Amino acid sequence: MPRFGDRTAFLTKCNPASQIGFGRNPRASILGDYPTLTDLTIAYGKTMAVQWLIPQLTDLSVFSGAKDLTVGQLEQLASVIATAYPWMKITELLLFFFRFKTGRYGRFYGTVDPLVVTTALREFVEERNMLIDQYEREKENQRRERESAIPKMTYQEWQEYKQKQLATQRAE
Repeated sequence: MPRFGDRTAFLTKCNPASQIGFGRNPRASILGDYPTLTDLTIAYGKTMAVQWLIPQLTDLSVFSGAKDLTVGQLEQLASVIATAYPWMKITELLLFFFRFKTGRYGRFYGTVDPLVVTTALREFVEERNMLIDQYEREKENQRRERESAIPKMTYQEWQEYKQKQLATQRAE
């Protein structure tokens, strides 16, 4: 992934601090041309998706003020997410973590609960899919509006036009 550089450059550029930027622009997060978790694995090795998710999850834990997950829980939760959602763009996940921090998908009580995270992610995916449908409808409506602005010709007008063209060709 040349635009993100090597593994270290990618991890530096796409760190938890970038969640806020993508939180400001959900449309770009969801529709933009960004790598998926599978792309990370292909570009940087089979453990990269998990290695990228761990700081995101750690940041969520620190932000919530809940007791931290153990290293084993972090790795397992990151592995579950990477395995269940390999098609998700990193920007969609950054948006998810941002929205989780806003309280949109629940909260932790005392400790970070991996099931709260996975349940919230499932809810986010449903929301994401609805947004994609909405964006597609908007795009289709815009296309229809552009097409309706183009003057249309009736069949009778087309017949007359064709006859004029034939007459012009014969005259030449």
